[in-house]
Amino acid sequence: MDHLKNSFERELKNKLAEKTKGAQSEESVLKKAFKYFDLNDNGTVEPDEFAKAIEKIGIQIPTKQDLNTLFNIYDLDGSGAIDYNEFSTVLFGKGTPATSSSKAAGTASMDPEQLCEALRNKLASRGGRGVIGLARQFKIMDDDNSKNLDKQEFVKAMQDFALGFTAA
Repeated sequence: MDHLKNSFERELKNKLAEKTKGAQSEESVLKKAFKYFDLNDNGTVEPDEFAKAIEKIGIQIPTKQDLNTLFNIYDLDGSGAIDYNEFSTVLFGKGTPATSSSKAAGTASMDPEQLCEALRNKLASRGGRGVIGLARQFKIMDDDNSKNLDKQEFVKAMQDFALGFTAA
């Protein structure tokens, strides 16, 4: 499995390096490809969207089993979807997100101010910088498009962020 992951990441980085143009970074090319195939615009890609994004970049995964294995490697929380900002962060080594169990253990003892700071950092890592970026993150959380977050939507988003918030 490590060989498959290492080989995939090496090839992906090479393809991204080929596709970069001037001021555009490899990371932005990757995010753009993922965003293009994120048909429901929820900030994540499901297995079929992941396969299409990788294929658009120019990588052919030989078997469905290899594709599923790779997808599961990057689906850190086991949700069945990969957040493309986190995928990009892991791929380019700008701080590897912890697994959900270690995240919860590290945040369970935080006070409210620390939890708020962790939420700010998570939103920023997902592109929530400035008013427009923050609005996009809240739009992603707003499942029913009501332009309001009800408690269920907020709890779901906080569980997705795996920061240690509880539903109470």
